[in-house]
Amino acid sequence: MNHAIVIGAGLAGSSAAERLAARGWTITLIDRASAPGQGASGNLAGVLRPLPSLDNNRLARLTAAGFRHARKHLAALTAARLPLRWGQTGVLHLARDDRHATTQQQVAATQQPAAGEFCFVDRERARQLAGWPVASGGWWFPDGGWVDPASLCRANLARHAAAITAHYGCEVAQIERHADLWQAYDAGGTVIAAAPVLILANASDAKRFAPAAHLPLRAARGQVSHLPAASGSPPGIVVCRLGYVTPAIDGLRCAGATFAVDDEQTELRDADHAENLARLDFILPGYSKAIGRGELAGRVGFRPLSPDRLPMIGAVADAAAIDPARPSRPLAEMPRLPGLYLVNGFGARGIVWSALAGELLACLITGAPLPVAEDLVGAVDPGRFLMRGRNRRLRGDG
Repeated sequence: MNHAIVIGAGLAGSSAAERLAARGWTITLIDRASAPGQGASGNLAGVLRPLPSLDNNRLARLTAAGFRHARKHLAALTAARLPLRWGQTGVLHLARDDRHATTQQQVAATQQPAAGEFCFVDRERARQLAGWPVASGGWWFPDGGWVDPASLCRANLARHAAAITAHYGCEVAQIERHADLWQAYDAGGTVIAAAPVLILANASDAKRFAPAAHLPLRAARGQVSHLPAASGSPPGIVVCRLGYVTPAIDGLRCAGATFAVDDEQTELRDADHAENLARLDFILPGYSKAIGRGELAGRVGFRPLSPDRLPMIGAVADAAAIDPARPSRPLAEMPRLPGLYLVNGFGARGIVWSALAGELLACLITGAPLPVAEDLVGAVDPGRFLMRGRNRRLRGDG
């Protein structure tokens, strides 16, 4: 029987586990937290929406594909009556300024999205949607909304629960491959699990393991502010403009988020709350005036980032087998570590990418037809960074 170890029970790991379990695999899931979705996936709510661009670049295409896949996945989990919390409220993405508004209008006119996918709305219509005076028009995504990411993790793992054995409160200290099996060890040297396939879905912590130490993963600290909110108070939708604000969810509204790379402070900071409130006023002018600073709560999370803003999904390259003095070979010819895979680097887009990422990884592992175009598969291949690093050295610029 096919068996895989998944390290990390956030959006990345739970999505990969769900997709492989759906194909009949048995999964050993390991996470150092006491429950799924406690790290970067532990915020009260996150935003589900695509990110169009005028040139329809790879980031835009991948996000559009992720959005479509996520919508289908959320609908399937809901139909199965699994413990998922989300709201299809719609997402209003306001223009930053007049120039951005022009670009947004051009994107909508050029791409001619299908009815209901997205459209550009003027300032008056944006005000009606938000229930608050706003400074500009913007994109309207009627099928977007908010998702409780930890509930999505739980729903993923509950869908094929019989195939998944979870070890929570368990930290992997080391991974090694022996006799065609990857072994995960605890700090005392005891084997937690062994399997032919091992998937690193543990955010920037993946770099702690020697086979993945070459990956340019970094962590970005993000503080979200939780604002007291009466049910039915505006906005009743998600509104974005260099930040986001959600509808009321269990008496709280999320606003944020800050973004600080390599900042390891875990405590909430008043300065970050102030930054979030300033951002909130940029989205909804004057909104923060009625919010008492002493009323603010929040959460700090650390999101894994890649240098090019695209995720890392696929087989881990064998960095030790690559000669930096030789010309770079195509990704298809890059040496890989047998059975070692990565699904990581989602940044702030875990909700929109995770379902598609889990499906893509499962297809790569099992040899099934891929859910996205070949150029996007290459764009998210973890081996791409070794190619770029070698090319820079050969050019003599670092």
